[in-house]
Amino acid sequence: MSNPDPPESLSQAVLDRTTDVPWYSPTLEAIGPAAREVLERYSGIPAERVIPHVLEIRNLAFRIHPYPCIGQFRFLDLSISLHPLYPSLLKRLTSPSPSTLLDLGCCFGQDIRKLIYDGAPATSLYGAELRGAFLDMGYALFRDRGTLAATLVEADVFAAGEADALRGLDGRVDVVYTASFLHLFGWAEQVAVGRRVVRLLRGKGSVVFGRQVGSVRAGAYERRAGLGGSVYRHDGESFSRMWEQIGRETGTEWRVEVQMEEGAGWGGGREGTEKEGRRWNDEFTRRLRFEVEWI
Repeated sequence: MSNPDPPESLSQAVLDRTTDVPWYSPTLEAIGPAAREVLERYSGIPAERVIPHVLEIRNLAFRIHPYPCIGQFRFLDLSISLHPLYPSLLKRLTSPSPSTLLDLGCCFGQDIRKLIYDGAPATSLYGAELRGAFLDMGYALFRDRGTLAATLVEADVFAAGEADALRGLDGRVDVVYTASFLHLFGWAEQVAVGRRVVRLLRGKGSVVFGRQVGSVRAGAYERRAGLGGSVYRHDGESFSRMWEQIGRETGTEWRVEVQMEEGAGWGGGREGTEKEGRRWNDEFTRRLRFEVEWI
């Protein structure tokens, strides 16, 4: 699909959103082998068209909402496949009685396409995204509208009652993957998300895993300029403490594993991170990977 049209719901004001922010990379020089393989073999995009195609979709998506993960092409990481749990997850999803997975905050649904490409049955996969226009961009990116058998829904994790698009999954999900999502919220909101996730899960043995921005100095941090409010960045201790609170409030118990990683723009001083356009980063910033199991 070349030169995809933006969703009709987008106003001209949104389409005119500035790209003059430090977390926007105007060009894309290369794509990692995993993402390129999915785009060429799953989506059928000619090799020479992959980078222009990605740029076209990314530029439209950034105008919908300027998330750093979109501005800096982090969606091409296919981050689910980089998590240490991924090999065992694939076994779980491809077993004779496959588990059900929900990608919460799935953006374009890129990790769902990676799972399908690697053999997971699409009918066992669900994605939830607040901004339905991102789901549209995902269909355009992967050229699979009308053929994708996974279920993608526009959903607000904080919605209640009839407005809760996830209510049909309550008690039916075995695995929740959530990447670059919890760190968008403060402590209380993250706890609320955790309580909602518990209702989605089938029971003991269910797993929640993912990655997000963390900090060796856990605490509340001001949101990006102009957004107001604060977010909570965790270290291992605070993340475990949060799940202890979720457990108390839901009558559940959890095993929590956390890894804090430095490198590739995560921590290490401001000079390199500002050069990369990551001014939200500092020497205390880390990538936090987590795995939480209901026990």
